[in-house]
Amino acid sequence: MTLIHNPETEAAVPKRKKRPLLRALAAIGGLVIVWGIAGIFLYVLPSADEPEHADVLFVLGPPDQRVSYAQQLMQQGYAPTLAVSSPVGRDGKFEADICSAHRPYRIICFNPDPFTTQGEARALKDLSAQHGWKSANVLTAQFHVTRARVVVARCFEGDLRMVADRRGLPLISLANPTYSWIYQYLYQTAALVKVAIHPGC
Repeated sequence: MTLIHNPETEAAVPKRKKRPLLRALAAIGGLVIVWGIAGIFLYVLPSADEPEHADVLFVLGPPDQRVSYAQQLMQQGYAPTLAVSSPVGRDGKFEADICSAHRPYRIICFNPDPFTTQGEARALKDLSAQHGWKSANVLTAQFHVTRARVVVARCFEGDLRMVADRRGLPLISLANPTYSWIYQYLYQTAALVKVAIHPGC
């Protein structure tokens, strides 16, 4: 028995067609997975600091539940001054309730211009020069710590500690979309890109 293969007479085996769409979808899926894992370390479990005694406990806005946590830290004696970033209402008064409260420590409320993390960082720089602050515990929501650290450090030359107000956010929220992990992943990532593009205080 003899078997002969002649490539000239045999029909060419058809090549499998490439599927660029599937490859593109697989690549996108891989990027989403990497982004999701990276976000755990950037937003969910960021590299935050434990508070230490400082010249000021500086609370980034908006003045939500983080102000309650700030008051707990003040009661524990972490700083003699509490500074709170707060918008101003139509009546010309600060919207944060703490601004009109009486406490055994000094309270400074300020309305940064613009009302952004960069505006708040510039306000910290100006207030530090005015009051002689050399150290600051800066308090913000955990998903904001990574970006805020970069922005604030560009303006404040003193001893900086970024303190996280931990949040148990839902993955998705229809009632309040901004307080969900999906929104914060998207928003904080876009904001980090902006920070990288626009350096400086």
